[in-house]
Amino acid sequence: MTVGFDGIRTVNSDSELCYYDRLLISSLGMEYPRDSFMVYTPENSSDRALSWLLSISSVHLKTPYKDFSKWMWRNWNGIYTDFHRHGVKVYHGLDSVLPLGHGKEKVRMVTTVRDLTFKRFMNDYTWFGKFMRSSRIGRACKRADRVIATSEYVKNAIIKKYGTSTDKIDVIYTAFRDEYIENLNDKVFIQNTKGKYNLPTNFILAVTDFGSLSNMETLYHAFSKIEDKKIDLVIIGKKNDHYRQLKRLAEKLNIDERIVRVSKVNKHNFMCLYALSKALVEPSLADGMGQCVIEAMISDTPVIASDDGCHREIAKDAALYFDPKNVEQLTAHINTVLKDPDTCKRMTEKGKQLAEQFTQQNLAQNTMLTYNKARGKA
Repeated sequence: MTVGFDGIRTVNSDSELCYYDRLLISSLGMEYPRDSFMVYTPENSSDRALSWLLSISSVHLKTPYKDFSKWMWRNWNGIYTDFHRHGVKVYHGLDSVLPLGHGKEKVRMVTTVRDLTFKRFMNDYTWFGKFMRSSRIGRACKRADRVIATSEYVKNAIIKKYGTSTDKIDVIYTAFRDEYIENLNDKVFIQNTKGKYNLPTNFILAVTDFGSLSNMETLYHAFSKIEDKKIDLVIIGKKNDHYRQLKRLAEKLNIDERIVRVSKVNKHNFMCLYALSKALVEPSLADGMGQCVIEAMISDTPVIASDDGCHREIAKDAALYFDPKNVEQLTAHINTVLKDPDTCKRMTEKGKQLAEQFTQQNLAQNTMLTYNKARGKA
């Protein structure tokens, strides 16, 4: 079978959202080498990470066959010409964009929805951005033959906000990279990563986009109150306006000198940060995927997560949860992880067992099952 993907974001290495796209496509390419996976994009790319993806023999990058405008090719009839040429049977809109116009009757449509945070956190979006995003997702859910939600939390939000039938939605969780398991045993690689990013000896870890839903204010206040003042906080995330506001808050709380900020980490090194940290703190208010929670659990790292979004759905009883606005509760959980080795052992053992189900193989197989459902063959 030949599957096409909306790859405009897949080729954009500057987008953090391209990680999921590449993870999914590479998982499918490795699990189903006899099928073909076409990544459609208006422009080519020389990104090294994309070159690795395209080194998988069944994955191919495709640009417009004819001279269409980028918008018309991606959103209207233009791309159907390429579907016909390449024999595409299923088209997967990874960014909730599905082409309009005639031709759909020959190609089954699938779309993925990862979150609907713009519905709750309006300050992160302009009025026009909210309108366009909501319209795009709603239109894709209606036009698609199958809808993939990255968690039950997201599925319920889709049903509530767009009225999509529950029978049309498949919940498919994301995965950790296979190489994480291999790198866990490479102590030299882990220590080299520590030096590469100049990481402190003892730290807790947070990964964020510094948006309003990241809820970093609660983490900063809790961190300022923990008992062990020799523990540092390592934060992974790109700088933006909200980042600068948080820096002023850190200075006010007298914790700025104990915060190490890293704007970008190579995907091959990410596992090492989990392995080196005392715990991952995930304070997000509306996480729809749980990517960091899964990666931390497979790395034998205790997880402290807000009791919102999909966190409890992913980690179950392997994590400590807190009310996302309760500073004292988060402070107590961090103190517990830092002082109670028995609790940490229990959390990591349960976490590792749970995380082992979130493999790239399962991601690929479940996604292929959805494609077959879209074609009426499952």
